[in-house]
Amino acid sequence: MATQGSVVAVDISALSAQLFDHREVLPRARIVAQAVAEFLPGSAVAIYLLATIDDGQAWAPQTTVGDLTIPESAVSTGEGTLGILAEKGEPLVFSGKDLLREHYAHLHTRRTLTSLAYVPLQSRGELFGAIEILSFEGELSKSTLSALQPVADVASGALANAVAYEQERNSTLSSITRITQLYDLEKVFGSTLELDQLLPIIASKFREVLECQAVNLWLLQGDESLELMQQSGVDPTVSEGITQKPGEGIAGDVSDDGEPVLIESPNNERLVARNAGIEVGAIFSLMVAPLIDKGALVGVVEAANRLDGTPFDDDELFALTTLTETAVGALHNASLLMAERKVEILEALVKTSGEITSTLDLDRVLQAIVNGPSSVIAYERAGIALDENGALNLKAVSGVTQLNIDDPQYRGLREILRWGAVLKEPLLITQSGGEIDSEREETRAKFRRYFEETGMRACQIVPLIDEEGRVGILLFESSDPDFLTEAHLEMIKVLASQGTVALRNASLYKEVPFIGVLQPLVERKKRFIVLTRFSSSAPC
Repeated sequence: MATQGSVVAVDISALSAQLFDHREVLPRARIVAQAVAEFLPGSAVAIYLLATIDDGQAWAPQTTVGDLTIPESAVSTGEGTLGILAEKGEPLVFSGKDLLREHYAHLHTRRTLTSLAYVPLQSRGELFGAIEILSFEGELSKSTLSALQPVADVASGALANAVAYEQERNSTLSSITRITQLYDLEKVFGSTLELDQLLPIIASKFREVLECQAVNLWLLQGDESLELMQQSGVDPTVSEGITQKPGEGIAGDVSDDGEPVLIESPNNERLVARNAGIEVGAIFSLMVAPLIDKGALVGVVEAANRLDGTPFDDDELFALTTLTETAVGALHNASLLMAERKVEILEALVKTSGEITSTLDLDRVLQAIVNGPSSVIAYERAGIALDENGALNLKAVSGVTQLNIDDPQYRGLREILRWGAVLKEPLLITQSGGEIDSEREETRAKFRRYFEETGMRACQIVPLIDEEGRVGILLFESSDPDFLTEAHLEMIKVLASQGTVALRNASLYKEVPFIGVLQPLVERKKRFIVLTRFSSSAPC
């Protein structure tokens, strides 16, 4: 060991052996600082490494030994004595008498500073760290720093290797984490085949993995436009339900060329246009990637603004494109289920349509309409009321063959059907979380009472109207507010149209007097006309 007055070489072999026992930066830095502090009794030592912060370099404190604290997590390379070291990159000694407090404002110590010295740490000829020495009992000299040069050489190699080791380890851990996340995503995405449930899961998981402000999920529509189907987080520049075509926005352009886009600056002209009029939550960095299933575009996903305030980079874009592959598989499976269900709905519609158009028996038509869709629509009750001389009367209820319309259990149903007589278009009323989905207070109050009495949470009312006027009212209801999908609504629309015609015909047929007697005469007349035409056309 040595004092400032007498310089004795440090045992480099012992120091190297100590450093060899550890692989991380922090313990190696502490060993170096401790060795220097023992070499220079009455001093405090700090170890720094240069780090890139906010696109610039700063001194990152690693450890301290002695009466010294460094409250800052990073110290600017442009100020004070550390700034001089960053500029010159050589050993420096400052006398305490010549230093002002602002020259070493990054240090907190309760003792009077006699000397302040720096020994640079270099790797491959480049400055990458420093040993900072505060002497409280004697002046430091250039010869003292020269004696410390072997320590600096060993420390430089040890700390540079430790940094490389930690970077490699962190990269490996990051890769393992990413693989684990992908595995978890596949499990989560594969947990449902329902598209309306899958979309929010995809968007939220993308946002969680990418650690960003918002994720927008666009899906391709039949007219080649994109519709924003799901948004997770806050992106005030777009909202769910809007559509884009190529040339109308960044997502639309990606759908046209199929190439991922990375925008790192808010000054990019596309972001400037997108942020027009937005003051809070504007987009400063954006990633956009296509969703491609077997060579065909199915949608586009956007990730906006990293939460740490830094712009996205190429690594993040690669992560996004990797995530899209997992999402595409889940969307493909969900689309297959939707296609299968549409086939089932179509088959059920064809079957029910065949039943209601193959007969003029009014009761059979009514039963087919209220019972036929139950094979594909999970309703708990359906009912039909027909217009008879200006009054709506309940005529059929699903699951009931012999209907007693005066039964008290149908009182609420009759009232709702009569209430729906004023409707010109189908109306769906639902209750979720205690809230009735309707703009009119009177409607909300009426259905709140009705749902409380019946236990239902959704009611689809469809007026049956043709060119001659109102035929009746059709109703489907369920305790599940989400029991109807878009495909179900389309089926009910077609069924209502066909049912209106069938009910009108069956009602007219029922009203014709002696139809059973006249029908055979009509058939005989048709056969006679055919025979007459045949005889007149025969050659003489």
